[in-house]
Amino acid sequence: MKKVYTTSAITMTVGAMLLGGAVSASALEVKSGNDKVGLKLYGHVNRAVMAVDDGNDSKIFHVDNSHSESRVGLKGKVKASETLTIGGNVEVQWQSNPSHKVSMDEESISAELKERKMEVYFDCDKLGKLSIGKGDMASDDTSEVDLSGTALAGNSGVADAGEGFNFYNNNAVADAESMAVGDIFNQMDGLSRKSRVRYDTPSLGGFSLGVSSGEKERADAALFYAGELAGGTKLEAAVAYSDPGEGKDYTQINGSASVLFGFGLNFTLAAGSRDLDDMPAGGDDPMFTYGKIGYKTKIFSIGSTACSFDYGMFENIGHQNTEEEGTAYGVQLVQKLSDYNTQLFAAYRNFELEDNTGADYEPISLTMAGARIKF
Repeated sequence: MKKVYTTSAITMTVGAMLLGGAVSASALEVKSGNDKVGLKLYGHVNRAVMAVDDGNDSKIFHVDNSHSESRVGLKGKVKASETLTIGGNVEVQWQSNPSHKVSMDEESISAELKERKMEVYFDCDKLGKLSIGKGDMASDDTSEVDLSGTALAGNSGVADAGEGFNFYNNNAVADAESMAVGDIFNQMDGLSRKSRVRYDTPSLGGFSLGVSSGEKERADAALFYAGELAGGTKLEAAVAYSDPGEGKDYTQINGSASVLFGFGLNFTLAAGSRDLDDMPAGGDDPMFTYGKIGYKTKIFSIGSTACSFDYGMFENIGHQNTEEEGTAYGVQLVQKLSDYNTQLFAAYRNFELEDNTGADYEPISLTMAGARIKF
C-alpha cells in the first residue's frame, strides 16, 4: 500500500531523509493539500572515496561529490489556463566533506544545510517564462554544457573535486605564495544561483534567450541552443555575458558546446575570458579553454556505459601581473544501473601549475570513485 504525504507532513518527510531515514522512492507519493497543485519530491545522494597526492603528502577522503552535490527538493505547479503554468521550487543541499572543500589539513567537514533554490515562476507557452526568487541566473551552467554522459565524474569545472588542495613548492626560497587548485582552475561558469528576476523566451528553432537581474547589481544574458540533427546527432550549446556587480572589477563572456553522434562518439568544448577594469601593467586577461572527447554505448544490459578524456588550460586566473598557467587533464567513467536509478562513477584528475616566480610546484593527482542514487 502506498504512503501518501500531505503538505503538513512534508517537513517531517524531508527531515527524515536528510537525517538518514529510509524512505522508499517507489512507495512515496507526495500529495498537496490543494487538489489543483501537483507536487513532486526529488533529490539524490552522491558519495565517493577520493585519494589525493600533492607530491609531498597523500591521503584518502570520504566525500560528497561536488560535481553534483547531494540535495533534496520540492516542486509544485498548477495549470492556471491552457497556456499558463504557475509553479514554485524549493531545493536545499547538504554535503558532508564536500570534494571541493577538503584538504590535507581538513579531512572532516560537517554537513551544512544550504539553500539552492526558492523561487516562483509563471510559464506561458507563447510569451516565455518569468522566474522570481533564488535560482539559476541566466548564465549559470553555460560553461558546463556536456552530452558525454560523464559530467558526474568530471567536466569543465575541474576544481569541483580538489579545489581546496595547495600546490607543494619544492623551491621554498622562491618569491611565491601558497597557491590552491581553486585559485587557478575556474571555469567562469556564469553567476551561479542568486536572488533575481529572470526571463526566458520560448524556444524558436531550438534557440532561446535568457536574461536576469539580481541582488548587488548583478546582471547577465545567455543564448541557448538544443536540437537534433540528421542520424540522431544531438547538439547543445550556450554562450553568456555577465556583470557580477558590486565589489567585482570585471565583466565576463563564456560558453560551451557539446555534440553527441548517434553511434556514441561525442565532443565537448568550453571557453571563457574576463575583461578587467583595472589591468596591471603588463598583465593579461584571465581565460580558460577546455575540451573533452568521449564515447557512450550500451555494453551491459543494466544500462549505458560512458567514458571520456578531457584537458583544460587556465591562464592568469589567480594573478594578472604574473604569467601563470594551470593545466588539468583526466579520464572519466560512468556506468548506469537503469533499473535502480543509480550511477557508478570513477575518475582520475591531474593538476599542474607553472608561473614565472621561480617556484617549482609539484603536480596534484586525484582519484575518485563512488555512486549517485536519485529519488
